[in-house]
Amino acid sequence: MVQARIGERLGLAPATVSEGVKRLVTEGYVEIRGARDVELTEKGHLIAEALVRRHRLAERMLTDILGMAWHLCHEQAEDWEKVMTPEVEEAILAKLEGEPTCPHGNPIPGTSSGIPWSSLEPVAALDAGAGGVLTRLLEDVELDHDVLKFLEEHGLMPGSHLTVMDTAPDGTILLEVQRAGTNPARVALGRNLADNLWVLPAL
Repeated sequence: MVQARIGERLGLAPATVSEGVKRLVTEGYVEIRGARDVELTEKGHLIAEALVRRHRLAERMLTDILGMAWHLCHEQAEDWEKVMTPEVEEAILAKLEGEPTCPHGNPIPGTSSGIPWSSLEPVAALDAGAGGVLTRLLEDVELDHDVLKFLEEHGLMPGSHLTVMDTAPDGTILLEVQRAGTNPARVALGRNLADNLWVLPAL
């Protein structure tokens, strides 16, 4: 059930989620379909897209303009997204270089990206000897402060080049990580985490 997954992801009790969903239905942001599945209405989709856009722009502002540590920007952006105006959005976009994505590689709604998302593959799917450029971290990773800190400390950020050196019987993947301006380093990842890191495979 969608409501159960919402509660699990946000750490909320079922009753709290149920009450919140009822309020969103009353206000016209979501609809209940089928076996209590929750779907955004057109009105809800527009609001959600705007919030995601502002959140990811806030993350870029915090890292690119203010120089905040990469692993801290997601949590801090949750406050900035609520007060950002369209004028501030455009000002941040004008300052950005490269692809219009958040610092974790996820696209910013309302912008066009030249990244061929359909060509990306999870690190967990790569064979030994294969590699590519780390391009996107799925949103589940962004929710865990300790994981983000670990990834930053080991250079596992968009733009790094990864090569699979070996895969252990238990699924642990040994990677060589090469980030511009640094020496190659090796790091081991569990399969679940490796499945959330997506690369543009090397040709």
